[in-house]
Parts: sequence; structure tokens; C-alpha cells
Amino acid sequence: MSKIGIIGMALFIVIGIDSTYGQTPSPRLKSPKKILIRYATAHVGNGEVIDNAYLTIEGDEIGILANGNNVRINILDYDSIIDAEGKHIYPGFIVMDSRLGLNEIDAIAATHDFNETGEYTPSVRTLPAFNSESKVISTVRTNGVLMAQIAPTGGRVSGSSSCVHFNGWNWQDATVEADEGTFVNWPSRYGYRGWWAEPGDAKMNKKYSEDCQELLAYFQDAKAYSKQSKPVVTNLAFESMRQIFEGSKRIYVRVDWAKDILDVVQFAKEMGIKQVAIVGGAEAHLVLTELKESNIAVIIDRVHKLPVHPDDPLDQPFTLAKQLSEAGVVFAFAMSGGMEHMISRNLPFEMGTAVHYGLDYENAIKAATQTPAKLMGIDAKYGTLESGKKATLFISTGDALDLSTNQVEAIFIEGRSTSLKNHQQALFEKYAKKQAH
Repeated sequence: MSKIGIIGMALFIVIGIDSTYGQTPSPRLKSPKKILIRYATAHVGNGEVIDNAYLTIEGDEIGILANGNNVRINILDYDSIIDAEGKHIYPGFIVMDSRLGLNEIDAIAATHDFNETGEYTPSVRTLPAFNSESKVISTVRTNGVLMAQIAPTGGRVSGSSSCVHFNGWNWQDATVEADEGTFVNWPSRYGYRGWWAEPGDAKMNKKYSEDCQELLAYFQDAKAYSKQSKPVVTNLAFESMRQIFEGSKRIYVRVDWAKDILDVVQFAKEMGIKQVAIVGGAEAHLVLTELKESNIAVIIDRVHKLPVHPDDPLDQPFTLAKQLSEAGVVFAFAMSGGMEHMISRNLPFEMGTAVHYGLDYENAIKAATQTPAKLMGIDAKYGTLESGKKATLFISTGDALDLSTNQVEAIFIEGRSTSLKNHQQALFEKYAKKQAH
């Protein structure tokens, strides 16, 4: 190759590297810029609202958050200033019990990384399976969903869940809290035959008591194992459950029926498990006192769904959040069920429906920000807009929970401005220009 060719090739490589780096900065590098967002309405995430808010981002953390009348700021100290008058700032929404990054295409089994073979697999970890390059993730960021609890689904004891954010090169970069909980699928006392469009009659599970006893025996064995500081034979499955009995790891129990929920409450007491959350809880409104007294949280699997019984009020799923809130039961939101990874972008609108049916607005925000952070043990750094916490937030030109006004115009994940573009938007723009023939 000639000298000119070699020089040209080297120049091409240098320019290519520089161009690529400029387009996709490393998510884990702290932003060197100091950013000031001013004049907005800030929804802190703990029930508090700050009008005419001044919020500063310094590195990957929030520096100052205060009403503009109560703070003196030299704007010359900031590299970037965002005037957000009439707009809203929210902490990044956190969706619980999610398959985001674990499932790409429902119809292709090879893209499913959330269901392990076997009934009792507590040592299975979802975190290494998380695909930070998933095309679906960029579509949920568009509506302010910036973090998720990724959780397994299979068997009786599914494995451990983890918390991730949506601006990582890989699963290590995206990790917020690894293996923070263990998911359990509680036996169902009865179920409905048929399908959602044509539900059939209820059918009793004759093996319910037997299945519950089997699960109880498994946990009893795991608890006995956890009492051994140096077991003679290491059991990896039981090792992964040790923190449950030490009180530092939460179990998330998927269960719907009221009687089954009461069995879960009794199970937790019998096993001495302190940190428990119910996932689903379709009939949780029938056992509010027991949930409150036992300090058991409820993760509502979905708001936009049909009632579980044909004779239930049609709006029962819409009012569940309000009922839990009024009873003082801690609750959060999920998007569990079919296609949940695809429709997780609708989380804000499901929250909005709960608000329309009586839930206080700021309590709805709290249930998707501070409460999930507390349940997963990351509330010291995430979940609210407070000084010293990670700057994971978004700006919306309108009410983020209202489908007609939601318009996210900027997102920051751990202080770094993150793109709002996604492949669906690109396709829309492409075909919007297509001329009719």
C-alpha cells in the first residue's frame, strides 16, 4: 500500500473513532458538566412538590434542589442551563417484576432468558442475562421509565431479581443492586378455565395443601442450612437463600387470592421472614388489615386489566391502589403478565388511571419511585430528587401520567443526558415522509 493510502486509512480510523466516541459516550463515566434546571415543578417522589424549582446536577449526583426564591445560585458556575418553566421534573420511574432486557421477542424462545428449568432454582440469577442492548429498553425510556427490577418467572422458587438502570454498556454497567430479592410462585388454591376473552368456571386445585407443604419443607431445610456458619457440604441453592433468613434479602411472592395471601402471611411468620412483598394481589383489598399489621407490601401487577371474578366491579383493578393507600399498605407498580416487556412504557398511564380512580397524585409518583427503591434497598441513592442522590430523572413538558400531555423532553441517568431516540420513532419518521401512490 502507498504512503498516501496508509495515511488515509489511519486518518479514517482516527476520525471514525472520534466520531463514534462523540455519539456514544461511556455511560459509566461521570459527566464533567454542571447542569442547572430551573423554573420547573419538581415532584420529589416522597409526596413533596416544589414549585419554581432549581435543581442542579453535579457529576452523577443531584447538588441542590430548592424553590428558586430560597436559594442563591451563580449561573456562571454552570456549563449548561435548562429553562423548564411550566414543565415538570420527576425521579426516573422504576418498574417492578419486569422482563425488560430478559425477553426480546415473545414468539422466539431463544430470546427468553427469564425462565429456568426446574421447580426450585433460588440460585438462578437474572442479572448476567440482562441485555443492555435490547431495542425495547429505548422505547420505555421515552416515557420516563429509567430503571427496573428484572425478575425470573419459572418454577416454584424462580431465582433472584436485581435492579438495573437503562444506560449501561452491559449488565455490569447497568447494575444498581445485584440479587436484591428472591421470587416465589405461591401455589394457587383455584384458577379459572378458558382464556381472557372467554373465561370459564373456577376449578379447585386439589393439590393445593400438598404443594404448600412441599414449599414449606423446602424453606425449612434452607433455614436449617442457614444456621450453619460452615456447612460440611455446600448447597448452592440454600446458600443463595441465607440472606432471606438473616433479614437482609426480600422475598417476592406471586399470589392473587385472599385466602392464599393469608397463607403467605402465616408462612412468613412461621419461617421468621421479615421482608416480604406480595406480587399481584388481585384480592389484596379483602385482607388489608392483615397486610398492614404484617408490614407486607403489595406490588400491583397491572392496573389496566379485567377483574378476576365475573361479578366483581369492572373498576376493581383501577381502585386497588387507592384502597391500599387508604389502608396504609405499602404498594408499588409492575407491568407483569403477557407482553410486559413491550408495554412497560405504559407504566405512567396505568398510574394515571389509578389517580383518576381516587389515588392521590403524589402517592402515585411515590409508588413508582421512592417505594420501589425502598423495597430493593437502594433508597439511599435512588428514588427521590434529593441532594446527594443519583441524578436519575426526567423532564416532561406536561403531566407525565396523562397520555394526552405526557411529552418527555430530556432524561438523565446517573447524571448523564441520555438519548430519547428509538427504532420505533425512526420508523415513524421514515414512513411519515412516504408519499402515497
